[in-house]
Amino acid sequence: MKKLALVLTLITGTAFAHVPLHLDLEMTSAEYESLLKAQEENKKLPTKRDDPAITSTIKLGARLSKWIALINENRSVESAIRLTSPTTRRGIPIDKPNVYSPSIIAKEVAQTLEAMPGPMREVIAGNGDLPTTTTLDDETFILHARKLDRNYQSAARYKSVDSYRSEYKRAAAQDVRGYYYLTQNKIGAEELKDVAQIPGEKLPEIKDALYKICRNTPGTSQRSCEKALDRAFKNNTLPEYYSNYFAKAQKNWDDFFLIPSGGRRSDIKWYGTYAVVPFNTPEIPKFIPYLQNNIEDEFRWADWSLKMEFGSFRNGPRLKFEPGVVPHVNGLGGNEIVMDSNQPIEEYESQWTIRHEFGHVLGLPDCYHEFYDEGLEAYVNYQLDITDLMCSRAGDMKERIYLELKKAYDR
Repeated sequence: MKKLALVLTLITGTAFAHVPLHLDLEMTSAEYESLLKAQEENKKLPTKRDDPAITSTIKLGARLSKWIALINENRSVESAIRLTSPTTRRGIPIDKPNVYSPSIIAKEVAQTLEAMPGPMREVIAGNGDLPTTTTLDDETFILHARKLDRNYQSAARYKSVDSYRSEYKRAAAQDVRGYYYLTQNKIGAEELKDVAQIPGEKLPEIKDALYKICRNTPGTSQRSCEKALDRAFKNNTLPEYYSNYFAKAQKNWDDFFLIPSGGRRSDIKWYGTYAVVPFNTPEIPKFIPYLQNNIEDEFRWADWSLKMEFGSFRNGPRLKFEPGVVPHVNGLGGNEIVMDSNQPIEEYESQWTIRHEFGHVLGLPDCYHEFYDEGLEAYVNYQLDITDLMCSRAGDMKERIYLELKKAYDR
């Protein structure tokens, strides 16, 4: 979450109290399972009574996970049932956000179970011993398992974040979708100069976008923006309204992508076609190629590449493993990359995560957002660019990342 806590030390007991969680939007069910377990064990965390829909969905998801584990015990690695892979990553586009609440989750679970083949539904919704096989073909099983797995992830996320609802409500002010709508549709002061000329079918969308860019201005409130927008429509002064708020909305958007001054490192050396970043040599040798292969493979563009210099550096980045932790870096430009020791480094999720988290070491912020929408009574999240490494697990290194690194470190 932008402008909220950047690290999730809370669940390990080393924590800042009462801050929102820094949770990647595409966490796997295994990652959510570890998170929920850690939260249950940490008595310092604020808690809320679970909604029945959340409790039942988590139970169904856990039962599915155990069933798959039993099935895979009798299979080879190649034939094991897997619900995620690099090819299944879809991202969460800004114009198709993820919206979740107990009522939404309950409705989706009911639809998932109704569509599920009877033999599979009987096992998932039952209480008996789990079988070690499935009578369905793998394609059918995986299709329906993925749907229930997504329901589980929504429920687990709701349980994880809802104790911090007030902070997530405040985060609604950074919703970038108003700015995105206006820029994508090329709507500026000129297009707003006459209210009477705005197409009726576009009016609700434009009003919503204009309201949102007002909220991007610090110090505004829902009520003040509603009044300002109503006044601008009544007086036919939308160009002035647009000019008052658009620059702040643009800055709000840019803050998701730009390296802040406080996140710039002082130890990166830029040599034109390559840059060198120091890194403390891991004590366990196998982590050297893990770091080097992933980071040097990811951070390259055209004829430019990033090189790692291993050694002993008092203020240099270092790798740390803790069981059950949500991977994080201790701030933008930070030195401590904390990874989950329970997750094999050979897995795709671990390899994507180390690449993404190293972006934070370089000072790059996350470019996704999550907040609580009081009108919808639901949480909303999305990624600003699903093709970008810092936004989505479906993303990769992009020219904009290279240019941002060049701007920060080519001095």
